[in-house]
Amino acid sequence: MRRRSIALLGAILFSLGASSSALAWPPGTVSVSTDGCSFTIHIDLDSQTDVVGWSVNASTETTWDSGTTVLHGSGSTDANGVLDLGPFTADAGEYNVVVDDESPVDASSMVEHFVLSCEAPVASVPVASAPPATGSELPAAGSPPPTGEELGLTGAGPLTPPPTDVPVTAPAGSPMGFWPALLGIGALTVSTLLLSRRIGTARATRGRRS
Repeated sequence: MRRRSIALLGAILFSLGASSSALAWPPGTVSVSTDGCSFTIHIDLDSQTDVVGWSVNASTETTWDSGTTVLHGSGSTDANGVLDLGPFTADAGEYNVVVDDESPVDASSMVEHFVLSCEAPVASVPVASAPPATGSELPAAGSPPPTGEELGLTGAGPLTPPPTDVPVTAPAGSPMGFWPALLGIGALTVSTLLLSRRIGTARATRGRRS
């Protein structure tokens, strides 16, 4: 009776060992590469597998069924037993990726814990812009326009002509500056001739009186 009990106990332990081996699937590795809030799942099994179930759960614990499932799916490996999933994006936090040889996944699975850290965007500094042009312009400064007046004859007795060394200038930038100068020279010549004639007349009159 005692031997039968020992044999029965051995059979139970063997069955439990076989069940534990089955729960230990799949042989291989699971890793996760992260970049900010982006991540890629790398599955590398010992052999080609036709059905590979997976899920991503948001959780701080490391058990296969903890947390809320945010992503899930299934696929198959290549001839070398490799399957890459992603890249995916998720909010910052802690997650578990669960990989199994069936879909949906159950306790006979591998679990890999990972963390996503998303950097906050850098606020841009506004750049002050130059004030817009008003379109107004300052008035151009120039010489006053000519008055057109001429110097008269001065002096008592014999009249003397006005000074001839006074320069006659035209306003700067005037396209007709040559003509006022020419008119001034002409007026000065006429005045000189008239004065010469008056002087000659005065001398002749004095000679007759003498």
